[in-house]
Amino acid sequence: MRYKLHISGPYETRSVTVDGEVSVGRTNLATIQIDDPGLSRVNTTFFLDEGELLVADENSTNGTYVNGERLIGRPRIVKQGDEIRIGSNTLIRIEQISEQSLSPPVSSVRTSKDVTSKIDKPKPANILPSSDTLPAGGIPKWVYAASASLTLLILLLGGLAIYILLRPGRISSSPTASSTVPVTTLSVIPVRVIDPLGGEDEEDLDDLIASWETAEEEIKAENVADVTVDPTDKEEADLNVTAAFLADRIKKAMEQRNGETGIRPAGLNVPKELFGDGVIKQKAKLKEMNMRGYRQPMDFADLAAKRLSRELIEMPMATNSFYLDVGGSASDGPFTSFAFPDQRQEIVSGHPKFDALARLAENFSGRKYDLNNPADRKQMRMRLLRMFQPRAKGILKEIADAYFQRFGRPLRVTSLTRSMDYQILLNSNNANSFKVRGEGSLPPHTSGCAFDLARKHMTAEEQNFLMAKLAEMERAGKLDALIEYGVNACFHIFIYDDGIPPRM
Repeated sequence: MRYKLHISGPYETRSVTVDGEVSVGRTNLATIQIDDPGLSRVNTTFFLDEGELLVADENSTNGTYVNGERLIGRPRIVKQGDEIRIGSNTLIRIEQISEQSLSPPVSSVRTSKDVTSKIDKPKPANILPSSDTLPAGGIPKWVYAASASLTLLILLLGGLAIYILLRPGRISSSPTASSTVPVTTLSVIPVRVIDPLGGEDEEDLDDLIASWETAEEEIKAENVADVTVDPTDKEEADLNVTAAFLADRIKKAMEQRNGETGIRPAGLNVPKELFGDGVIKQKAKLKEMNMRGYRQPMDFADLAAKRLSRELIEMPMATNSFYLDVGGSASDGPFTSFAFPDQRQEIVSGHPKFDALARLAENFSGRKYDLNNPADRKQMRMRLLRMFQPRAKGILKEIADAYFQRFGRPLRVTSLTRSMDYQILLNSNNANSFKVRGEGSLPPHTSGCAFDLARKHMTAEEQNFLMAKLAEMERAGKLDALIEYGVNACFHIFIYDDGIPPRM
């Protein structure tokens, strides 16, 4: 039995017959390369085992879905008609074909003329003697005896070889240097050794952005304190928001819809702007920011310093048109400094970073916090995670207001600016996350220019409306947006800190 993969990507379709093993991914590390930024470098592998076709997820960032169910752990047998979804917009359909249905090569196809023309051609000499040359009694009996003995010997040797290969302890569990991992058929579904990074590169922003898009715990309004600032302060008066209003916005945003919702609801129509160029623009702009001397916040003390200087500004935790689902994973422990590779030190009086925290705690938009009080430390962390690049505030408001005017619901914003130590904390339980080696690895959310809009709770109509709006703003040079799948399905948006799109 043979199998064929019918692959439909964002820009192309193709069919591939599986002969042994075929991998699908975003780069030439895979057998089949598909232009889909939602794919990992090597995303999914199909391979044959004793006549059956199996599919394995190579620890990809956004997963492999077989008939709508995420593939986790061991490879799975797939059959005729099964559908596998991977990346942002790639569908693979399985066709099971018999050997007889395979078309032979063009050069080997015979026509009736070919057959007729061979009738009068001389026949090749027979390997065995013809009946004219055999003894009168036909084929001698010793020929039959020799054939039977040889057959028996082959069977015995074959059985011995199988025993040697499959005897206990024969199969080694240590990986080989080969890129194709051997498969054992001792179990119904073989166990494959999968690269824990799935072929990803921790210095590549395409990989970095997806692997670091880790969601926080959902915010609970009962854990959030009211924010009270001086109403005459025109710059920060909008920060006056109660926990009760936040709870109301959460309820409204997550209310039941009439229609299918989810990561890929029926009728989802992704414009090319949201997956066409991956994160090329973000790469270029982050490089520009680094060249201009931008310093990413390594810890909450760095975030405090950026707030004091107003390099980053605090956003209201809720408005009519959006609410911030950020800070849900904030702790109440002592503030610590962070430096690579993993240097942490409690920030106390006399520490170089103590002054920024102490100054902000003394007057946080008119509110005083006690650095020795765990509850106050938690509320300070939540507020620091609500910060944003000033230019981004108007862009978020434009998107949220348009959505609210159309659907009467607020947007759920799932991340704004994060310090490096907080980002690492979120990824500590993520097997696919990268071990960041140094400041050269710049997750977009430490730039102050990125935010995410959750979408799993939305219908296709809502998501299509937002994507059309984001595509329009991207064409206008205001931002770079892309759609993300997997556990943290969202729209990832990156704005330009100076209002100027990068040179491409």
